[in-house]
Amino acid sequence: MNLFELILKQMRQRMLSTVLTCLSILLGMALATSVGIVSREGKSVFAQTDYGFDTLVGPKGSPLQLVLNTIFHIDASPGNIPYRLYEDMATQRPTSADGKPNPFRGLVKWAVPMAVGDSYQGRRIVATTPQLFGVGDQGEALPADKVPTYGGGRAYTFAQGRAFAPNKFEAVIGPEVAKATGLTIGSTFHATHGLPGPNDVPDVHAETWTVVGILNETHTANDRVLFIPLITFYAIFEHESGLEQINQIQQQAGAAGSPPTASAPATKTPAAPEEPEEKAYTLNPDGTITVKLPKDQWEISAILVKSESAATSFQLSFILRNLPEAIGVSPANVMETFFDTFMPKIAMLMLVISTLVTVVAAVSILVSIYNSVAARNREIAIMRALGATKGRILAAVCLEAGLIGLAGGVIGILMGHAFAWAGSIFLQRLLSTGLPWWHFASGELLYLPVVIAVSLLAGLVPALKAYKTPVAENLVG
Repeated sequence: MNLFELILKQMRQRMLSTVLTCLSILLGMALATSVGIVSREGKSVFAQTDYGFDTLVGPKGSPLQLVLNTIFHIDASPGNIPYRLYEDMATQRPTSADGKPNPFRGLVKWAVPMAVGDSYQGRRIVATTPQLFGVGDQGEALPADKVPTYGGGRAYTFAQGRAFAPNKFEAVIGPEVAKATGLTIGSTFHATHGLPGPNDVPDVHAETWTVVGILNETHTANDRVLFIPLITFYAIFEHESGLEQINQIQQQAGAAGSPPTASAPATKTPAAPEEPEEKAYTLNPDGTITVKLPKDQWEISAILVKSESAATSFQLSFILRNLPEAIGVSPANVMETFFDTFMPKIAMLMLVISTLVTVVAAVSILVSIYNSVAARNREIAIMRALGATKGRILAAVCLEAGLIGLAGGVIGILMGHAFAWAGSIFLQRLLSTGLPWWHFASGELLYLPVVIAVSLLAGLVPALKAYKTPVAENLVG
């Protein structure tokens, strides 16, 4: 019987103990591997540098909350900003609505507004303009430098249908929405105010939208969003009345010398769509609508802005930082700061835990093999009497420990990627953005020899005991 066969025989004799010890190594290795994947690949996904735009404009408040709400469609909206800011950026007009010089003139390549606050079956509804899909207000294709893009400079494309008209109750939905809700081209739906919880009575708006387009997969959070024309957002009766109340509060606060504040519109809470006595819009013969709310009372949640250059991006952010009602942030910088602040600490904590698990596993190897050696003194003495050297006995015990570490380490690496795969599925459902869990890194392969070395060291103590086993005493006994 060669040395390897001897080691396998010893491991089979202690199968339960071997499996449990190997499991301890496996769990430590799997934890370390999965933490490494999340730390490494998570930053590349969420702290990406290419969002298709360089500046995100929103209300004063938390930049992180603004980014999470606008780009990843999670967290609550931090508030509203005046619609005129978008007009100043998009039209590049010489003077603003208040008659003052337009501070954004010459700084903006394109700007896309967004208004949030409604949902459908738990999916967010985002009000915007057809420009997001590379289409002008008249249905014409926009020039290439005016077409909004997402990661990698890719433009939004349609699997079915077309972009919505800017002034009709039409909608474009993401592919995940289509799969989850069953909405197809021609389907209609009603918007629900906010994101009601399981025990909340939903406030369903009376207005009806028709699906006219389904996007191709983008592997971004927009895959789980319903997009509607911005004008239809102001055509919702509750939104109109809420924005009028906000305007009155701002005027009163301005007259009192206090800074104006924006908040979400007040709404009623009926359990089903209910036609209001007076609509917030007029339906024209051609199917378009005209909203009654004056444009100077319109508010939006955020603006996606592509600056003319990197220099103008810094200039734009500086101007917005000194305005009373808005800020401009770089989503790439915000997410990178977030990950650099929190992720290394979390990753370090998890690595410490995985190291402790590995050390405990090494102790388990030591105890298990030590007890095995103590129970096999007579067997070891017979092997010595048959010609096995002390070095062979020492090597057999150490290699048994190393083999347990090798098996647990290799399976642990595969199990760590399996854990990362499960996490990727969760993120895919939450954000429509998964992790490249299949990527192997050199650090994983470097950690494996460390685990094997620790296992060999753990096997050294029982190996020395076997090495010193007295032959004569154990044969006589």
